[in-house]
Amino acid sequence: MNKDDCLPIVTVRNPFDWMPSMCRHPYTARWARRESGKSGELCPHLVQSDTPKKALVGVEVKLAEKWLHYDSLAHLWNEWYAKYYKEATFPFLIVRFEDLTFRQFETTKIICECAGGYVKPLSSFKYIINSAKQGPGHGKEEDRTGMVKAWIKYGKPYDMKAGFSEADWKASKELLSKDFFDKLGYRYPQSG
Repeated sequence: MNKDDCLPIVTVRNPFDWMPSMCRHPYTARWARRESGKSGELCPHLVQSDTPKKALVGVEVKLAEKWLHYDSLAHLWNEWYAKYYKEATFPFLIVRFEDLTFRQFETTKIICECAGGYVKPLSSFKYIINSAKQGPGHGKEEDRTGMVKAWIKYGKPYDMKAGFSEADWKASKELLSKDFFDKLGYRYPQSG
């Protein structure tokens, strides 16, 4: 297939939802989520809070049968999601996951029209009520999030500092690509 005959559409998710989601379902990503002397997992564990310089917690992820290294989970978000934004030399769309969750018809209509397509009226639009994720790599079926659960889950305000530790909160503000984050219209959760 010729890339000139395609319109890549990249979905991106707010990093303050994506990082905790990766902690629950890391897929092929691996990183330390524990520190000595502390009980329980730390999420997203961007930095070692028990070191004076707050050393980054590296992430290894297997993509296309190749293991890649990222300096932290925030770096993985930056590089994975912003790759088209930074490097593409051809037309593409970046669509926020949140827009697909809360404004399915309107977002789909804009995407289709942008690609030269036509969308049937809202009365013909079919909402996917159950989880769109299928297969064993997406956890137990009963734990998957359908449309209504997604509205409830992602429609409520974030916890203070997104529920991150103080060290991870500060690191997220330093490590996330501010340019890309701002371009997508994302905002930091309240800090207190």
